Amino acid sequence: MKLTENFTINELTYSVTAQANNIDNRPSVEVIANLKALCENVLQPLRNHLGCPVIVTSGYRCSELNKKIGGKQNSQHLKGQAADFVVPQKCLKEVFNYIKTTLPFDQLLFETCKGDSWIHVSFCQNGYNRHQAVENYPV
Repeated sequence: MKLTENFTINELTYSVTAQANNIDNRPSVEVIANLKALCENVLQPLRNHLGCPVIVTSGYRCSELNKKIGGKQNSQHLKGQAADFVVPQKCLKEVFNYIKTTLPFDQLLFETCKGDSWIHVSFCQNGYNRHQAVENYPV
């Protein structure tokens, strides 16, 4: 199922950890609506601007999966409002700054762990977005 031109429900719900541990990570109708809003308002406009793939490394997580990977109990991933991603063809700091200055978002984190970096972005379709951006967010 396509959420937008370049993003599918499968890539926003896929998890190696879920598959390896036989965790059912299928989203509800409400979660799908949140994922669609995230893609329409942030991920697809970003992809259009960059002109290259935005690789989602973590999207929706059911509570069992979130617990298994050590995610926060109040993670927006649980609601389908957040995605972690990389853009191999671009400087992530520049991507972070573009989102920060141009696109709507609730929370924007430049995360690093053991030499790896990625961007976490969330979006709330209810219209209340904190526009909170944190660089060098420790994981």
